[in-house]
Amino acid sequence: MSILNHAPVIEAPRDVGQAPPPKSRVIAASAGTPYHRLARTDLHRWWRPLVATLVAVVVWFLLQLNVGIGLGVAAGLTGVEPGTGGLIFADPLWDNAALLLTLALLIPGVLIAARLVQRRPAGSLSSVTGRLRWRWLLVCMVAALAAVVLLFNLIAVFTAASGNVPWEGMFALPAGVWADWPTFLTAAAVLVLLVPFQAAAEEYVFRGWIPQVFGCYLRTPWVGIVVGGALFALAHGLGTPWGFAELFLFSLVLGVLVIRTGGLEAAIALHVVNNLFFFLLAATYADGLGDAGGAGAAVAPWPVLAAGAIVWPLYGWVILRLAPRFRIAGTAPESPRRLVKAEAVAE
Repeated sequence: MSILNHAPVIEAPRDVGQAPPPKSRVIAASAGTPYHRLARTDLHRWWRPLVATLVAVVVWFLLQLNVGIGLGVAAGLTGVEPGTGGLIFADPLWDNAALLLTLALLIPGVLIAARLVQRRPAGSLSSVTGRLRWRWLLVCMVAALAAVVLLFNLIAVFTAASGNVPWEGMFALPAGVWADWPTFLTAAAVLVLLVPFQAAAEEYVFRGWIPQVFGCYLRTPWVGIVVGGALFALAHGLGTPWGFAELFLFSLVLGVLVIRTGGLEAAIALHVVNNLFFFLLAATYADGLGDAGGAGAAVAPWPVLAAGAIVWPLYGWVILRLAPRFRIAGTAPESPRRLVKAEAVAE
């Protein structure tokens, strides 16, 4: 991320356990550190994760405020009416775009907090290597696409087996009312641009930040995985028990993959592909985006949970089989070169 490039970075090897240089400002975790413990560096203090979380929330709020003002001005200039009943804008595409953009702003919030308050590389939220492993992310996206297509078909099969018409009423969409091509292509362009950032932002918070905060105090990753999973499900709203269980299961599988593969790539891939697939499906209907937001997952019926109970663990198994073949590190490298950003010293 660009916030790491504001000043020269000096790579300096240090013995594990050695105290950081007195003038160091940023330092990475030692060799062999698992993902959920990357925030517990030699510069860790008990208060840093708590203050960093507060800073992340404040940064997110300020970014929302400024972006919201910009969206409001743009909407006014283009004639888009403000929404009612909890909607930001009356136009469904504008409303979904505003929501997606608002969630995407979580990424700079947590990266800035990690860098400035916890004094660790912001990339340690991405993986144990200090960055997103792009080749591995692409591999995971191929697996994710296969998983989501299988999920789609299983939901249709289970829905038909229950005596209902597959997808009729899903997302509260009117059956058989298709959007015209200009409307769909406009929506698709906006969704392809924003959904990856929204989905990645949720991963940085629920599978990244929260487990790493708990990892500052606990050696086990399970508390962070479970708490992050519960908060993830609750963040989508209280709908049906099936919807909550499916969201929680989805989160647990991704949480395990993050710890086992040492990074967010597998989680981001599945989240992006899943969200983009179903957002685009909703966009094919006239006014379909009006009910395709976060509530869609929360109010899911039992066939969605049944399909997810098969597909999500299967995706996890495939990823864990692929990770060794691509030499994906689960912990910080064995021969680390810690990132140390030194303050300038006047001679």
